[in-house]
Amino acid sequence: MIAHTAKSRLTSGLRVRCRTCCIWEREGTEGVSCSDRCMCWPMARGSTCRLVAPRHSTRCLLFDQQLARVCVLRQLVLSEGIGNAMEDNRHDAEPPSLHTCEGIDLRRWRFRCEGLARICEATAWSVEPDLVYQRMTDVVAEVLHCSQTHLHLITVDGDQFIKLAYHTSEQQQAFHESVLLSTTGRTQWMMRTHKPIVMDYEHPNCEDEIPPEAYESGLKSAVSIPLLAGDELVGMCSIVYETAVEWSEDGLAFLLQIGRVLGVAIQRIQITKKASELQILDERKRLSSEIHDNISQLVGSLSLSVAAVLASYEADDDDAVRADLERLETMSGKVMRILRDEMLSLRIPLEHTDGFITGIEDCLAHFESSWGIPVDFHRRTLSKSLVVSLQTSLQLTRILNECLSNTLKHADASHIVVTVEESNRCLTMTMEDDGHGFDPNTVPPERLGLKIMHERAAVVGGKLTIISDASGTTVCIDIPKNRLDGMRG
Repeated sequence: MIAHTAKSRLTSGLRVRCRTCCIWEREGTEGVSCSDRCMCWPMARGSTCRLVAPRHSTRCLLFDQQLARVCVLRQLVLSEGIGNAMEDNRHDAEPPSLHTCEGIDLRRWRFRCEGLARICEATAWSVEPDLVYQRMTDVVAEVLHCSQTHLHLITVDGDQFIKLAYHTSEQQQAFHESVLLSTTGRTQWMMRTHKPIVMDYEHPNCEDEIPPEAYESGLKSAVSIPLLAGDELVGMCSIVYETAVEWSEDGLAFLLQIGRVLGVAIQRIQITKKASELQILDERKRLSSEIHDNISQLVGSLSLSVAAVLASYEADDDDAVRADLERLETMSGKVMRILRDEMLSLRIPLEHTDGFITGIEDCLAHFESSWGIPVDFHRRTLSKSLVVSLQTSLQLTRILNECLSNTLKHADASHIVVTVEESNRCLTMTMEDDGHGFDPNTVPPERLGLKIMHERAAVVGGKLTIISDASGTTVCIDIPKNRLDGMRG
């Protein structure tokens, strides 16, 4: 009697269930293989999982335990979407026990947590935002097992969605445009309600605009997920399937959770990108001020030398003219070398990414070999490995270069000592010379060198102190330890 009832259900076109993935499918013949219907087939990869009627006592055979686990967990997240039938036709199956229901809920919850965790891992930071976008898109496609995934970012004015990345199988070709207008289909409704758009390509909503290529590629359904950061819409993620997928409220809620994870990640990337652009603009401003300041001084020195030559010539003093021309030649050569060093110093922090200490040592070695002024370097750190962010290393190296340049141009020093010292509280870099000191309070306001040095120290959360007298000048920069990694504002 039971066998007869089960067989009649199969032949009458009722839904049958795969005992591994708990999916119901409508089919008219008994024992349809997963390759035809069962949604766990993409993960089973050639196993003998089969759709069976409730009367069968055998379970699906999956030879790979890991694939079986992923198969079961994967389907549980969709079991209420594609699985509306699972709820609607539960009375067609053997009455499940309370223990079985709790197990299914637990596995569904576990799969969703694992899926969200994988997507969160995909948002890990990279210096190339495009790599992050592509990684997120690929992982979303793997977690939701869709044929295509398209990630779009909304423009500032909200009129367009710009494609950031997409994922598609080798058999499919991406058909979504690179730019989508916000007036396309039900996009405006999604922007107002922050709810996903569910599209059935075979029975589309009257407002949906289905690309012709979708039909040609055999695609059947899609969902456009709003990407939210708080209450702000930052983009849209579209997932496309080759089967007609039905989504329950619970399944759509899970998609919205994915959208929030992606939205927060994209917003973080955009904010970081803008902050980096502002830092670049500020750095360009400081560099232009430094170069203008230094060039002004050098050109002023050359102008004085030329004026001395003219004065000697008008006095008909040939010996003085010769001496002034020789000094002018020496000064011109010095100016050329200083300008060359200024240009080279801009590249040192970017070329030497193997460590802050190595960059300092190379900078000092270059200065000593170029100008013949002895430089002693002392390192007093608590550990062999001193972790300093690129931004902090950049600013400290710029300050050091400015100090060396000032010593060369103004102090007439014969010896320089540079010390890097690490304590439990801070990192301190000190530069001392034995040249002619100066009064920092008497420096003309149009001279920007000292002002920019203070700005550079402040950028990395540090403090710069200058002590100068007749015996020489000492410049000290203190940076708190919690600012060395560049992760705190």
